[in-house]
Amino acid sequence: MRLVMRVSSILLALMLIAIIPLANLGVAQQVQPGPASDQITFIRVTIDQVPDAIKNNQIDMYYYALRPLQAQQIQQSVPNAVLWQAPAGLIDLILNPAPVSVITLNGTLTIKQAAAALGVPLAAIVGFGTSGNQTIVELGANPNTSSINPFAFKQIRWAMNYLVDRDTIVSQILKGFGVPMYTFLSQYDPTYTIIADIVARYEFRYDPSYADSLITSVLTSVGAQKIGGVWYYGGKPIAINFIIRIEDERYDIGNMVATDLKLLGFTVNVLPMRFTDAINTVYGTDPMEFAWHIYTEGWGKGGITRWDTASIAQFSAPWFGYMPGWQEPTFWNYQNSTIDDLTLRIYTGNFTSQSEFVQLYRKATEMAIQESVRVWIATRLDTWVTTNQVQGITLDLGAGLRGIWNVREAFVTGKPALTIGHLWVYTSGDAWNYWGGIGSVYYFDQMYATYDPLTWNHPFNGEPIPFRTPYVVTTAGPTGKLDVPSNAVMWDVNSKKWVPVPSGTKATSMVVFDLSKLVGTKWHNGITITMADVAATWAYAFDITYDPKYSALEPRIASNLKPTLDMIKGLVFDVQNKRLIVYIDYWFFDTNYIAGMATLGIVNPLEIHTVTWQLALDQRNQTGLVLYQRKGYQWFSLVYPDHVALVKNALATYLNNQTVFAKANAYADGLLTMDEWNARIQADLNWINAHGHAWISQGPFYMDKFDKDAQTAVYKAFRDPTYPFKKGDWYYGKPITTLIGGYTLSTVIPGKILPGSPANLTVVVNGIPPLHLEYILKDAAGNILSTGDATQINQTAFLISFSSDFTINLDYKTTYYLILLAYSDIVAMPDMKKLELTTASTAEALQYMQSLNQEALNKLQSALNQQISSVYNQINQLNSQLTQLNSTLTAMLGQQIQAVVTALTQNIKTVSDVLTSLANAVNTTQATLTNFQSSANSQFSSISSDLSSIKSTLASMQTTLQGAASASDVEALKSQVSTLQNLVYATLGLVVVTLIVSGIGLARKK
Repeated sequence: MRLVMRVSSILLALMLIAIIPLANLGVAQQVQPGPASDQITFIRVTIDQVPDAIKNNQIDMYYYALRPLQAQQIQQSVPNAVLWQAPAGLIDLILNPAPVSVITLNGTLTIKQAAAALGVPLAAIVGFGTSGNQTIVELGANPNTSSINPFAFKQIRWAMNYLVDRDTIVSQILKGFGVPMYTFLSQYDPTYTIIADIVARYEFRYDPSYADSLITSVLTSVGAQKIGGVWYYGGKPIAINFIIRIEDERYDIGNMVATDLKLLGFTVNVLPMRFTDAINTVYGTDPMEFAWHIYTEGWGKGGITRWDTASIAQFSAPWFGYMPGWQEPTFWNYQNSTIDDLTLRIYTGNFTSQSEFVQLYRKATEMAIQESVRVWIATRLDTWVTTNQVQGITLDLGAGLRGIWNVREAFVTGKPALTIGHLWVYTSGDAWNYWGGIGSVYYFDQMYATYDPLTWNHPFNGEPIPFRTPYVVTTAGPTGKLDVPSNAVMWDVNSKKWVPVPSGTKATSMVVFDLSKLVGTKWHNGITITMADVAATWAYAFDITYDPKYSALEPRIASNLKPTLDMIKGLVFDVQNKRLIVYIDYWFFDTNYIAGMATLGIVNPLEIHTVTWQLALDQRNQTGLVLYQRKGYQWFSLVYPDHVALVKNALATYLNNQTVFAKANAYADGLLTMDEWNARIQADLNWINAHGHAWISQGPFYMDKFDKDAQTAVYKAFRDPTYPFKKGDWYYGKPITTLIGGYTLSTVIPGKILPGSPANLTVVVNGIPPLHLEYILKDAAGNILSTGDATQINQTAFLISFSSDFTINLDYKTTYYLILLAYSDIVAMPDMKKLELTTASTAEALQYMQSLNQEALNKLQSALNQQISSVYNQINQLNSQLTQLNSTLTAMLGQQIQAVVTALTQNIKTVSDVLTSLANAVNTTQATLTNFQSSANSQFSSISSDLSSIKSTLASMQTTLQGAASASDVEALKSQVSTLQNLVYATLGLVVVTLIVSGIGLARKK
């Protein structure tokens, strides 16, 4: 329960964006407090029964995800069905990494000395350490006991990634309703954008042969033998106990993997189980008992989160309590101090910038992939169904139909009561208690109909937003500190009372929660919620975490709570102003996450926690009750009849009981009176008598009846006038998701990249701005060649550019893979698309180079013709001028001028001779160009004969060819044309000089 509330913590400012005000439901006219429907009833409906149940209106909604094939059939054959989809389901294989033996040796030994002392191969040691003057050795294979656990070896766990055919699972079993997964986040998680390039490197292919080679290498190194295609160790077949869930597609997935394991030579014991049996076996037994080796895990998201700080710890870090051993001290526990350190820093805000957070997250992710305790298979695009009469649905991008909004807002016009089908309503694999229960989707979905969290995550962008309590955050982080005031208090587990914080106490941040929508409103039993309930909840949390007795009794709960409570430096219970002020040593670059970290759910009245402490902790030896599942004990639940009877009997002794009151009031910071205490106890007893259970909370519905035998639960609307919300307050509708649209590749060769030439890709992204686009370019081997953020051209268009210096390193005629990730700040779920980019072949490259050469020759010839035409035009003008001049001079000067004309005629003949010579030169140049083209073609043919060296020489060949054309032939031709122009101008000058000379002579003769 604590985990669920932390992961799903939520911020009010973002509620003002355009996707919230949806008044079409008539919200403005609705003033009645409470939810949209008057009653909801959860009933058990198997998946096979769903089509008929929807068709016949026996249920209005179904909360468990449909099988993909079934969803297709419903869509085709059930006319009144509406399907809803979201990437809310995760599937993985959890592997049991426990050693077969843990041996303590005297003395401080090296690992080689330990192996020699035990008489085992060095490769058989999977864990090694020292404690004092002793050496502790963990063996994955022990020849002395003929026992082996293949998954104790990291290399074999790694090999399992290649034994999962993710593509076939997605396409055939999930019918396309999913995407492959390679780590705990998928492409639909907002935080995926910071690890996408890492995941791209580890997109494991399905390769049983490669997996076999890795497995064989390890097993043979520890002494195992493969005889007749079967693996043996110590004369016994190597057996694997494979627990496979049977309710959904995990049954087909598990059997597929089991078949491949058998083909590799393992003896596989397939153990089909339903939820309860599987949960009790996997999470309720010591991994070293080897009741299981592999389990087909499944997870349902409670919501979407913009920046993940918890999932990475939940699925990879021992401290969080979700890795084999589960932090139960009597069990063997998987250990990895490095992942613990990294994820604790992420979870507790032990970084000073967003970039440092990203680096920590990336490092922890890669280590988790390499450890492969979980082998991730797929994110399901879960499909849920409602009738077409249901209104008020919000499609949560993390939880889908199961988002906490829908029990509050769903309704059918003219029908006051809704019926919700679920796979299970009651299960012994979970329990109704705040501290160590409500971990399954079955109880989670029901519980959040009864309870309002203080904060939650926005259904579209994953940002924390206030739910029941608005807040204001003040921080001096990441490096500064705030003074904690003297009126702040902390719970002292030794004296069992609240005490002032020490003078000089500092904290990084302060969160002021406005409790006016909580304190002063009513519990479901009619008792007013007071600051006493708030203080007591915090005190009990500190108690179970730091009291040596209680933390030893519930180590899993203590382990989960401690990182958060370690950061709390002081609390102020401001009764008069209905405020809770939390001082916390925590910083995050998004301050809403600071508020989320500072919350603790106020779920039940303080006296319910008091009786819980008595029965499950103080009197455990008599009651046999535990808060968190443990083998040999009963999991305490406030709704199971036997446990409820114990609660009722205990509560009856609390009336006018000064001893119990004093103890409880200490947890409540002295904020209760005896009269108030007695009123609470009497209200609880009345509630139990009326409803048969002790689950009392403060949300939109109260639990009216819970019948575990009939698998039904009835929840009725809580219409108390103090309840702060009404129909429509939590309706968001459907998001406008971000989608990658079309793209255009601009290159010198259409549709292909020419190595050594630039390439530009323009991509259109559709969605709500501001939008972002990231890219990853990798080769077929998975090597990352380039990553980055695309340049935004406008609101929806982005440009990805690859320079010539980059493309020159690409191979010819090769396919590369460009991964695009687009997301919006408003709707944070990314969209991912993979494109294939192909480079040109060498033949295409040569053809392009020839076209460039021909184009250059054509341009040169055109320019030459233009210059020759210009010269002829100038000569024609000169001839015209000379003819006119000749006529004028003849008329004016007679015979004397005729002599000059004769000289000019001779000059004209000289010009004519020059032009003739120039024409010959032009013809010679054209012939030279023709020979040059022929020579170039010959060189291209020579290049084509040696493809192995084309890449390294093509660029320089292009330069050489172009250089030859421009530097030699073209310049020579230009020189000849220039010479011709000079001759023309020289002739004109000669005419002028002749005229001048003749003119001087005439003047003298006068």
